Order: sequence, then C-alpha cells, then structure tokens
Amino acid sequence: MKKQKGIGMVEILVALLITAVGLIGITGMQAVSLKNNLSALNRSNALFLAGTMMDRIRTNPNADYETALTDEPPISPATCASATSNCSTAQIAGVHISHWKCMLGGYQSTSLCSTFNPLMPDALGSITRNDAGDYDIVIRWTDRVSYVDGAKTGGQLVSIQTTLGM
Repeated sequence: MKKQKGIGMVEILVALLITAVGLIGITGMQAVSLKNNLSALNRSNALFLAGTMMDRIRTNPNADYETALTDEPPISPATCASATSNCSTAQIAGVHISHWKCMLGGYQSTSLCSTFNPLMPDALGSITRNDAGDYDIVIRWTDRVSYVDGAKTGGQLVSIQTTLGM
C-alpha cells in the first residue's frame, strides 16, 4: 500500500463544514448584537430627552408642564422663535412640550411635527405633577420590534420614569 501524500477529499469536506458552521454562528451573533445596540441607543435617547425636559422645566419653573401620553403637541414649535417675540411662561412651556413631543417620534402624524427628525422610533411622553410639586416624566416606546411584510409584530413595551423635585 502506498503512503498518502497531501490532504484527502474527506478532510477537505470536514474542514469546509466546520468553517461553514462557524460562519453561520458569527452571523447570528452579529444580528443579535445589532438589535441590542439599537435597544441601547433608544434607551440613551430616552434618557437624553428626559434630561432635556427636566432642564427646560428648571428654566421656566412657574409654568405648567403637565401633559398626558395621548396629548399631541399643544402649539407650534415655531411659536416664540423670533427675537422680538414677547411670550408668556405658558407659551414657552407649550413650545418646550411641543419640541419634546416631536422629538419623541410618536406624534409624527400631527402637522406640527412634520419638520422634525425624531430621536425615538415611536415614543410617547407624559409629564405629571404630584402633590409635593415634583414632576414625573415618563417616556414609553416599543423595543425589539419585528416586521413581517412591513407590519409590526411583537415587541417589548419599555418605559422610563424620572422625577424632578421642585
């Protein structure tokens, strides 16, 4: 019997199979990683938007900032935009709420938000004030959404809440 020189066909096929399985595993891990990165981005944006609204409330503490999840932006974000505008604290609060709601993304069907590129996919926001005078800011959105034939399926409802003591 002659000694075999080089690699046989069976060894090549086994090596190819092992490589293929490894590449499929890496592809799956990449898909999960991308989904988790998008989830982390949404959470970061929600925290940023909540912090932005807290800063706006601090700059205009005498105004009423309460708004429900289902409330649309109250006034045009362009109100009080000119340097000569003489706006009341209530109008300034309305502009702040409108900017915030338009950036959340869940109110894009309203004409007031048509010029905004929202930071969130379809988030809704509410601001309430408790008996102690503290504001509770809530941002709610659906995370890890899947699409089948262009329609949303599944997803996980996520909500963050923060309190601003006044």
